[in-house]
Amino acid sequence: MNTTFLLAILFVAAYSSAYSQQEPPQQSLNQYVAFLNQSVDVVFDRFQVLQSYYASTRQFRSNATVLLRLPSSGPLEEYYYKKALATAHSGLSSKEIQQLNEETQALWQLLETFDQSGKSLETYVRLNDYQRDGLKKSDALLAEMQKQLGQISRKRDAFYRQIQRIYRQHQPYDATNPYLRMERDMVQILNREKQTLASWPYTLNEENRSDWPVDSIRESMLKDAELLAGFNAAATGIDYPASSMVGSFKNALQSIMDLKQNAVNDDTFAARQSAKHGNAVYLNLINHYNNDLLAFYHEFVNYSKSAKQLLDFPRFCPVFVLESTAVSPPKTARTQPFKDIPRIEFQIKPSATPASDATFHALNAYIDFINESLRQMNHLQIQVRNYQSSAEYYRNPDPNRRRGPLTYFHSDYKIPAADYPLLLSGSKSIPDIYRTAINSQAEVLMNILREMDGLSIELINYTQEKHYEQDGLQRSDEILDRYARLFDLFDQKKENLYADIRRIHESYKPVNPTSSWIVSGQELIKAIDNSKAVLFAVRSFYKEETTQLPETEKLEANRRSLITDEYKNLKGLTRYGRSNGLCPYSPYEDLAENTGRFAVKAQNLKPATPYGSHPYESFYFFYNNELVYQYNKFSELAKAGVLKTIMEPNLFAFQRLNRPKPGRLVVEKPEPHAPESVVSVPEKTEPIRSIPANPAPKEAAPTLDGFATNHLVLLLDVSASMDSPYKMPLLKKSIKSLLPLLRTEDQVSIVVYSGKAKVVLPPTSGSKTAEITQAIDQLRSTGETDGNDGIRTAYKLADKHFIPSGNNRIILATDGEFPISDSVYELVGQAARKEINLTVLTFSRNEINSANLRRLATLGEGSYEHVTESKAQLQMILEAQAKKKP
Repeated sequence: MNTTFLLAILFVAAYSSAYSQQEPPQQSLNQYVAFLNQSVDVVFDRFQVLQSYYASTRQFRSNATVLLRLPSSGPLEEYYYKKALATAHSGLSSKEIQQLNEETQALWQLLETFDQSGKSLETYVRLNDYQRDGLKKSDALLAEMQKQLGQISRKRDAFYRQIQRIYRQHQPYDATNPYLRMERDMVQILNREKQTLASWPYTLNEENRSDWPVDSIRESMLKDAELLAGFNAAATGIDYPASSMVGSFKNALQSIMDLKQNAVNDDTFAARQSAKHGNAVYLNLINHYNNDLLAFYHEFVNYSKSAKQLLDFPRFCPVFVLESTAVSPPKTARTQPFKDIPRIEFQIKPSATPASDATFHALNAYIDFINESLRQMNHLQIQVRNYQSSAEYYRNPDPNRRRGPLTYFHSDYKIPAADYPLLLSGSKSIPDIYRTAINSQAEVLMNILREMDGLSIELINYTQEKHYEQDGLQRSDEILDRYARLFDLFDQKKENLYADIRRIHESYKPVNPTSSWIVSGQELIKAIDNSKAVLFAVRSFYKEETTQLPETEKLEANRRSLITDEYKNLKGLTRYGRSNGLCPYSPYEDLAENTGRFAVKAQNLKPATPYGSHPYESFYFFYNNELVYQYNKFSELAKAGVLKTIMEPNLFAFQRLNRPKPGRLVVEKPEPHAPESVVSVPEKTEPIRSIPANPAPKEAAPTLDGFATNHLVLLLDVSASMDSPYKMPLLKKSIKSLLPLLRTEDQVSIVVYSGKAKVVLPPTSGSKTAEITQAIDQLRSTGETDGNDGIRTAYKLADKHFIPSGNNRIILATDGEFPISDSVYELVGQAARKEINLTVLTFSRNEINSANLRRLATLGEGSYEHVTESKAQLQMILEAQAKKKP
């Protein structure tokens, strides 16, 4: 061999050996981490298959004709396993390499065993052996895979701990290095989030009750909030693009905290009856952890290579159990009254310095808490109102009339169980003398919400066990009486808390009193305060505490001054345009115009009538959606301390009924407030004018006795344009007004159209009011209108479930015109000749005169009506009474 060539080879080999010894070991260690991540892919792929497979086995146990399927998994991927073993291992000692390779091989063996169990299950299913042994081998294999998955998880954790120990030996922590400091902070967060995930498994049998660690999640959420407040997103000393990943990592942690907050709030009584909620939280957290939080850490490590070689972190591996061992808690007896706390009076001391950002956000958090509580209370008011209407028909039941069991549910009511501890945690920036007072008031509001929840749970058990048949609705009446009191108390106490929050906020001087944000905010809150005074006067009128209405000159003056001084008030603020959600001009201008519209509404009050929505409801929607919403939107945009304001409840959403005789429901006049519950409202200094009250005479409640059996197909427009207080809420209430009258033999179906039409409620007996109500409550406005597709779908459903000699009727509810094809006109006419009729109901602030829709109703031999607040409830009843019994 040529001597020169031989020397060259020896030189290259020597140089390569020396260079490899100088290379840090992180690159080799990260190859092992890559193998750990590949092991998660193996587990996750199998895990997802087993989720659907286990659900199908449950169907097979009740119906042996069900065929089971399992897709082929293919060969186990060896690439990352071999790469970890074959890497150059630069910078690692032979002993370290041996230890790491042994751990790699041990984990690989576990993966092979787990994979083989999965393939055995595939073979078993493909051979249909489950039909011979009744799933015995399937159960054994699933139990074995559950055990194997636990072993894999423990082995992965031990393997990574060993990788970390070796890493620290080669890379000692140096607090002066910004990359190592940031790595430490990120890894601490990753480890803590991982520990939270490891505190419970996924439950394959979702139907059974399963305890998930809601308390641990709540504590973890509070810790997230603390970390977010102190996390250094500035990344001083870290070069771009690694520095950009620090902010992304913080945002990912915020997303995880938000997910936990929603999970805790959504942990309702209904959610706790199965494993579905806990499972969904588990998978969502894993997804955010692996694909968001950890992904940004991985990019931080990758982008830091040029400055510092860091250690990667493995993804989380899910585990599962077949059945939960959780037991249902014993049913409680009577719900205990909430603990009241006397209001603590305090004196305001003007602050010499402006409020800090933390203090301002803390004060706004109380308002957010009040508003969220009011939203939840409104859900409960509606549910309780619907229950009350149904319950009256069971007070003296007719033994000759078939009727389903009385039901109650409150799945839409969610206590802000996560918002409340976050509120307390964030209140530390408020001076002690104030914080003690307002926290005690917030505690009382939370106690009231908890009692409301307890009463609802009691009602669920009460109806499920049919106690109303034994006590003649006595306990039901007590609960509803208590609800009426609680709704009123919450309304009053939240006003006291808001007043104190306002006082505290106003004790701080703005950083810049002449700022356009501050000047505009002050003018807008004047309009809000004056509008609230008018709203409270409207409440008093409808509570029959007065026959007088306030003058509304102040509102008109607010409107004029806001419009006249708009450019002076908003001077220097950028106008982005109405389509831009960051434009402060839009909420300012909308609030100005809406203040004038509110004044007009107050000047044209309509008396309450026995049927239809209470006229106060339109004021409730208008004040919250057109005034408070716009003001709070401006507050959120403001780059200064513009405090939010609170919403007001729908005071007349629920009212107690007297104990009536059968067939007659009488609304009880509200009792005057107890002295200790009086809340001060804005004083009315303007003269007052009287208007005559003209209540309609009370009438007997309608029934469906003597009318044909119904199959009502509700064809509902849920396009984005229906998202208005005058449309979707009114439509929902209109439908719900009919539910208490429905008989067991009546059928209700719901078809919605927004883009593609779909059936959201198949034909359902009128006795199943809870199911129908739930379907109605879940309606949301979104998308575009495709009425033709909806009409065709509705007629297919009506034809398939046709009731001979019945009232087979499609009720099309929409807010306006849409193109109608000739084929649809022909379909409607032909179906009418087969006794499937079509009624058109329109919902909008103004009456809709549509030639196309009128033609549809004419061809369908039905009615065409514009639904207003005054006749919303009665209209659906009339449609159910459209045909007499033959």
